[in-house]
Amino acid sequence: MSFAKKSIEDGEYEAAIVAATQCIAEGDAGPEPLFDRATAYDLAERYAEAVADFELALVKNGAEQEIDPFTIDDAYFSALLAASRKEAVRSVAAAVSMLQRYLQYAPNGEHKTDCIDWQKRLKGEMPSLLDKTRSLDAT
Repeated sequence: MSFAKKSIEDGEYEAAIVAATQCIAEGDAGPEPLFDRATAYDLAERYAEAVADFELALVKNGAEQEIDPFTIDDAYFSALLAASRKEAVRSVAAAVSMLQRYLQYAPNGEHKTDCIDWQKRLKGEMPSLLDKTRSLDAT
């Protein structure tokens, strides 16, 4: 187990970010340190940085698939959705555009329908069943 993974398990996200960054700087060109750093960023609620690293990890994971494709896909969508929801406070259009990146980086991903549904939710075109403040009959 890498030091970054151990730090993540211990809830030491900043230490995990430093450790993964060091692995990358020392020449580890695989997707794993990017995935570890993205996971730590995500858990530290630094979503934009998590999304950037997940996207790089997806590209590097490519054909060799060192990381289980479902694992990376699920983690990426989760971070991208969190980043988009945070961005929606500032700009709904930017948030919707951010979610569109999922279709670019994970064209065969498991969350294509979720991505489209969340774009509609952010634009107010589709109520969330979790939103207790809106009546489903109002839309």
